[in-house]
Amino acid sequence: MRFQQLVLCSLFLFIQSLFISCKENAQQDTYSQYEDSSAIAYGPYRILKLPITKGVTIQNPIQISAGPGGFIYAANASGAIYRLLDSNADGIEDEAGLYCSVADNGLHNPGGFAFRGDTIFIGTREEIMAYVDLDKDGKADSSWTFFRDILQSEHPYEWISGLCFGKDNCLYGAVTTDSWNAGASPDPNGYRGAILKISPDGKQAERLATGIRSVYGMSFHPDGNLFFADNEGDGNRTEELNRLVPGKFYGHNAKKYKLTDSTEKPVLSFQMELAPSGIEFNSTENDFGGTAGDLFVAFYGPAERWKRGGIARVRISKAESGQIDLFEYPVADIPKLSDLTFGKDGSLYAATHGVADYWYNPIQESSGGFYKLVYDPQLKVKTQQQRSVKQETFSSSSLEKGKDLYKITACFACHATEDGQELLGPTLKGLGNRMSREEIYESIMNPSAIIKPSMEGTKITLKNGKVLLGRIVNADKQQFDLMLIGNQVVQVKRTEIAIFETQKKSLMYEGLIKNLPKADQESLLDYLQSLK
Repeated sequence: MRFQQLVLCSLFLFIQSLFISCKENAQQDTYSQYEDSSAIAYGPYRILKLPITKGVTIQNPIQISAGPGGFIYAANASGAIYRLLDSNADGIEDEAGLYCSVADNGLHNPGGFAFRGDTIFIGTREEIMAYVDLDKDGKADSSWTFFRDILQSEHPYEWISGLCFGKDNCLYGAVTTDSWNAGASPDPNGYRGAILKISPDGKQAERLATGIRSVYGMSFHPDGNLFFADNEGDGNRTEELNRLVPGKFYGHNAKKYKLTDSTEKPVLSFQMELAPSGIEFNSTENDFGGTAGDLFVAFYGPAERWKRGGIARVRISKAESGQIDLFEYPVADIPKLSDLTFGKDGSLYAATHGVADYWYNPIQESSGGFYKLVYDPQLKVKTQQQRSVKQETFSSSSLEKGKDLYKITACFACHATEDGQELLGPTLKGLGNRMSREEIYESIMNPSAIIKPSMEGTKITLKNGKVLLGRIVNADKQQFDLMLIGNQVVQVKRTEIAIFETQKKSLMYEGLIKNLPKADQESLLDYLQSLK
C-alpha cells in the first residue's frame, strides 16, 4: 500500500511539474510576441511593448502608477486617466479603460499621481484633485478639490508633480519652479520651486525645502527617507538625486528665496542619461533579479532626441560609519520615458512619452505607449554592471589644439567647462558623458534645432528705443534679470518695456565652425568629447 502511495505521489508531482512547465512555456510564447528588439536590457529582463489597441487612445502618457485594485493607471498629457487592462487574461495588458479626465474639471497637465485606499489624487497645473470610484465599475463617479492653495499658472511647465503618501498619511508633492516664466507666476507663499507636505485632509501645507527645478519623481525609501530627482540647469549643476532634509535649499533660483547659506548637495549625480523623470523604490519583498529595495529611475533623455532615454537603478547602502553609499547601474535603454512603477506581479512598467512639441504637448494623433519588464531567470544573459561604452582615445596634440580652438571660436565666452559662474549658455562640464560626437556636432551647426527649456533667448525693446537681447535668469512682479551676451546681468523694470519677444532661435550663431578646416573641426570635437 505504501509503495502505491509513493507511486501515485510521484505521478502527481510529475503531472504538476509538467503542467507548470507547459504553462510557463505558453507564457514565454506570449511574451515573445511582444518583445521589443530595439530596446536593450542589461540583465535577465524581457522588455515587452504592451499592445494597447482598445479603449482610450494613447497620446503622450506622462504618468504611470500602481493604483486601487492592483491595477496600473496612466495619464495622457491631454488629461485622460485610465487603467491598463488585460482583456484576454494572457498576462499582457491590451486595453486602456477610461477612469476619468481632469480636462472635464477644467484642469491641465496631470503630472502627479498618488492613491490612498480607493481614492486617487492627481496633481495638475492648477490644483490637486481627488477621484473615487464608489460603485466599483472602473470609472470615477465622485471628485473634489483636495488642495488648491497654489495660484494657477498658465505656463505649461508649471505643475504639481511627484506626489506620494508618507507613513504619516500626509501627501508630499513638488511644485515646479517659476524661474523660466517671464510672466512671473503669483506665488505669495513661495511654493513654486519647493517641496510641500500637505495634511491628510488637504487643509494645511508646510514648505519643507526650496530650490528645486523640475522634480517629476519622489519616492520614500523603506527607512522613511524621502528621495527626489531633479534636472540640471540654473543652479543645478548635474542631473541629480537628492535626499530630503527639511529646511534646506537645493540650489535652484537662489535669488527668489534670498538665501545666502550653503546649498544642500545631491547624494548622487546621475551618469546613465539626462532628464530623470519618475522614480520608485522596489519593494523589499520583490526580488526582481536581486534588486529588492533598490531605487528605479526613468530618464526622458535630452529634449527632442527621440531615441534617447532609459532606466537605471540605484542601490543605497549604509556603511558601518553611518555614511550612505549609492551606486548607479543601467537597467535598460528605452527612449523618452516619462515614468515607471511596479505592478502587483512584481514586473516593472514604464511609460514612453513619444513625439511631442517643445512644450511636451501632442503633435500626433497617437504617440507613446507602455513597456513591461519581466524578470526571467531562465534567460542566458549575464547581468552587466555598466553599459559597454566606446573608449575614445585622443592624442594630446589634438586635445591641445581643440582647447585653443575652443577659445579662438569664443565658445568659452558663453559656456563654462567647470563649476562656477553661470554663463549665457549651458555648462559643458560632463558633455562627453551626456552627448555623442554626432549630437555635439549637430548642436554646434544647428543650435536652434533643440533648445533646452530656460535657455531660449529673449528680445526686449525699451520705451526709449533701446533693444536688449539675452536670456532671462530671474523674474518677479517688478522686473526681469536679463543676462546679455557677454554674461552681464542687467535689471529691466517691467514698466520700462515697450515690446517683449521670446526668440524662436538660439542665441548661438548657426554653423559656428563650418569654415574651419575638417582637421580643426575634429580637434575641437575631440576636446568637447573629452569633457567627462
